Amino acid sequence: MKRLLWVSGMALLVSFGTVRASVGFDVAVGMNLNEDTRIFLNVTNQTWRPAVPNTLIQGCADPEDDFPVISFLSYHSHRSPSFILNLRREGYGWSDIFFQLNVQPSVLFVGIDRDPGPPYGKAWGYWKKHYRAGTRTRYRIADRDIVGLVKVQTASRHFGASPFAVIDAQRDGRRPEVFTANRWKQKNGRQTWATSANRGNGQGMSVDPVKAKNSPGRGNSKGSGKDSGKGHGKGQGKGHGDDRD
Repeated sequence: MKRLLWVSGMALLVSFGTVRASVGFDVAVGMNLNEDTRIFLNVTNQTWRPAVPNTLIQGCADPEDDFPVISFLSYHSHRSPSFILNLRREGYGWSDIFFQLNVQPSVLFVGIDRDPGPPYGKAWGYWKKHYRAGTRTRYRIADRDIVGLVKVQTASRHFGASPFAVIDAQRDGRRPEVFTANRWKQKNGRQTWATSANRGNGQGMSVDPVKAKNSPGRGNSKGSGKDSGKGHGKGQGKGHGDDRD
């Protein structure tokens, strides 16, 4: 019995260590990203806690948009991020992947109990019109709307903020990545994720080679990076949603 308890305890420690490692290091290390996007991707990793292989994010065609949706779907479907990435690589749109994983689009609208207006008003209206609880239906929501709504849900869940606050900021020109980075910087009193990773568990600290050259011996540059991200997602969908099967 003692041996069984010892083995069980060790298994729990290993499991905890795996989860800790998945949320403590810089998932975007080595990638050419502005600091707001880097912070957002790491907040995504902390929020949905997927078991991320070191090379998964580099395998995404569009890491800034693909990784948040993969993490989100992995959380809701209990399928591995690698499995979801492979579906995406095979050319499936996000709506089709939601359907294959049996994840209802209602998870995109948690906390959104009324028309949020642009840019997600049409997607919300489509969902309200066609959603039938308990039925397995293939919904057609544009990739760009799914990506955007996943980012809204990520920021909302991580900071305990209303989704409407994230959407309102977006209408004012602050994308969810910027909203998230600003909140994260205020909360942590730091301007870069590299500083956080270094002070956390010493893993995956990312150093900008240009800034490192200008600041010898320092691995935690303080530049926050300008908002130069790509927007909400390229995706394959061309509209906010239609009722095609």
